[in-house]
Parts: sequence; C-alpha cells; structure tokens
Amino acid sequence: MLRRLVEKFASARVWVTSRVTAAFWLRACDVVGSNTRTFWRPHIENRGRIIVGSGVRINSHWAPVELATGPRGTIEIADGVYINYGTLISAHGRVRIGADVMIGNYSIIGDTDVPGIGEPTAPPALEARDIDIGDGVWLAARVTVLPGARIGAGAVIAAGSVVAGDIPARSVAGGIPARVLRRASAPADVAVAAHAGGTKAS
Repeated sequence: MLRRLVEKFASARVWVTSRVTAAFWLRACDVVGSNTRTFWRPHIENRGRIIVGSGVRINSHWAPVELATGPRGTIEIADGVYINYGTLISAHGRVRIGADVMIGNYSIIGDTDVPGIGEPTAPPALEARDIDIGDGVWLAARVTVLPGARIGAGAVIAAGSVVAGDIPARSVAGGIPARVLRRASAPADVAVAAHAGGTKAS
C-alpha cells in the first residue's frame, strides 16, 4: 500500500514538473498552448516560427527531441500531439503536424534534403517542399518523412519506413519507400505498427 502511494506521488510530481518546465524549455517557440508538457529537455533552434498547440507532450527522456526552423521556416504542431525521444522535426519552408498525431522514437521529419539544426552548405539542399501530416496519424519508430510528403488523416506508418509523396487517409503504409498495404482498422493496426517499432504513447 505504501509503495503504491509513493509511486503515485512520484508520478504526480513528474507530471506537474513536466508542465512547469515546458514553459522554460519551449521558451524559444513563438506559441505554446496550455497543458503542453516536456519530459526532459528538448533542443529548440528557432530561426523562423514554431507553433505548439495545447496538450502536446514532448518526451526527450532517452535522447532530445529537436525542433529546428530556418529563417523562413515554420513548424506547426497541433493540439494533442505526442513526440517521442530522438525525433527531429526540421523546416526551412513549412511542416504541419495535425491534431493527436503520435510520432515514434528516432523519427525524422524534414522539408529539405539535409534536415537539422545547422545550415546545409549546398544550396540545392535548402530547396524546401512543405510537409503535411493529417490529424490522428501514427508514425512508428524510426520513420523518415521526406520533403513534399503528405500523410492523410488517420494513416498508420510502420516502423522504419520512408515516406515520400502521398499516403491516403486511413491507410496502413510501410516500406522504403512507403507503400499502402491495406486500409487502417485502428486501434489494431496502430498497435501492430507501434509494437514493431517501440512507439510509446505515454
């Protein structure tokens, strides 16, 4: 009984702390919505614009999440998004992530051929193509979303996949490059994709 109480207290303390520290760790962002939480410290490099919605959770426990924008870049993260550790989101143009999206660990979402914090040295690498990820999309672990990709609402992307081009809404896709495998029948398909890549929802 005492052990359970101690565990509940520790969990509640982490939850409260994550809400307080979010305001500090995300201070470089232009907008941060209410009830957004950070678990450990993300890396923010904002030379453009970063908008973070309400109820977003950013988990940097094992490796920092990186959000990076160039001078004309915009990252838009809608309400209820979960971003797991080691993920990089980079925009020199525009990257939009819809509401309630789940992003697995060590994923890469970049609208240029060379995503990341530093400026690429070769000018062609800076040619940004917007990325749009619809509401309720699930990306399992180590998914790479390439410049110009569009993922429809409710789609599930299997672990280790590389997304280029369009993925229809409510479909399950996987592979390099990702191809539609079947229609999604969440939550079963989500659970399979998440298990394959170690995506953690909380």
